[in-house]
Amino acid sequence: MPKLRRRALWILIVAVATWTVPHRLCAREAGGWFRGDGELQGKLERGLEQTIARPLTPRDFPLGSKVLDGEWLFGTYMMAAMGFGQLALEHPERRARELPLIETCIAKMISPAVRKFDTDAWSGDDPLETLDGDAHHGSYLGYLNLALSLDRLLDPTGAHAALNDRVSAALARRLERAPSLLLDSYPGEVFPVDNAAVIGSLALHDRALGTHEYAALVARFCARLRQRSIDARTGLLRQTMPGGAPRGSGTALAAYFLGWADPALSHDLVDAMKRELYGAPLGFGALREYPRGHRGSGDADSGPLVLGFGVSATGFALGAARMNGDAALFDSLFATVQLFGAPDDRSGARRFVTGGPIGNAILFAMLTAPRKR
Repeated sequence: MPKLRRRALWILIVAVATWTVPHRLCAREAGGWFRGDGELQGKLERGLEQTIARPLTPRDFPLGSKVLDGEWLFGTYMMAAMGFGQLALEHPERRARELPLIETCIAKMISPAVRKFDTDAWSGDDPLETLDGDAHHGSYLGYLNLALSLDRLLDPTGAHAALNDRVSAALARRLERAPSLLLDSYPGEVFPVDNAAVIGSLALHDRALGTHEYAALVARFCARLRQRSIDARTGLLRQTMPGGAPRGSGTALAAYFLGWADPALSHDLVDAMKRELYGAPLGFGALREYPRGHRGSGDADSGPLVLGFGVSATGFALGAARMNGDAALFDSLFATVQLFGAPDDRSGARRFVTGGPIGNAILFAMLTAPRKR
C-alpha cells in the first residue's frame, strides 16, 4: 500500500504540474501588462513603430478578397493608432513621442490608397469626399473616427481636429436617420460591433471637447443595442442584424469599443462572455466563438477556431478585460496569447511572430486598453 500511495502521489504531482506550470510560465508577464508596465509596453510599441514605417499594401494581407485585404491594412493602422494613443493616456510623459506616431497612422488611414477598399465596396462612393451624403460607410468611418477622437483627446487643436468634427457630425446625422439606429458597414450589411465603434467615437469626441453634444444619442443607441442586438438567452452581441448568431469575436471587440461610451454595458458583455464562452484548458484562458446551441465555422472575423475556441475573440477579450479591471480573466487570456503568439524580442522591440502586422496591432491596442481604476 505505501508503494501505491507514493505512486498515486507522484501521479497527482505530475498532473498538478502539467496543469499549472506551463500556464504560470506563459502568464509571468501578465501582471506587468495589466498594471501598465511601461517597459513591456514600450517593447511592443517599438515593434509597431517599425511596422507602420514599412510600405504596407493590401498584398501584405492575402485573404483573397480585395475588401478584406484592404480592411486588414486599414485595421492595422487603426489599431496601432489606438495603442499609441492609449500609451500616451496611461503615461503622459510619452505624449510627445506617441502623437507623431498616431498622426502617421491617421495620415495613412485617410490616404486614397488605404481607403480604396471602402470606396470600392460602396460602388465608387468615397467615404471622406461624401460626408454630406447619405451612404453610411459605418465600418470605415466608425473605426477611423475612434482614432480621430482619441487623437483629439490628446491634442485638441491637432491637424485632424476639423476632420474629427466633420466625421462625427456625419455619423451622428446618419444614425439619427437610420430606422434601426444602426449603420450599414457595407451596402446591406449591418454589424453591431462596427456600430459600437461609431458610438464609442462620438462619446470620446464629447470627452475630448468637454461637451455633451452626442450624449443623448449615445444613451439612446446603447439602450437600443441592449433591446435589439443582444441575444436575450446568452447576453452576447449578435454578429449581424437582423437575426445573426451571437458570437465571441463581435462581443469581445464591442465590449472594448463600448468601454469608451457605456462602461456598464461593456461590463455586462464581459460577464456574458465569461459565462457563455470562457474556458481554460490547462489554465490557458480562451473564448469560444459560438455559444452552446449555435454551430458555425471560422471566418475572417473569428480567425482560426481550435476546438471551438476563437483566436480573435480571445485576443479582443484582453482589451475588454483590462477596461473592466478583470485581472484574473486578463491573466489567463494573456497566457494563451503568449503561448501561441510566439513573442520575439530583438533590439528592444517585440513582435508576436504568428500575428503578422494586423495581429500585432490588435494586441498592442488590447494590451494597452485603458485600465479601470
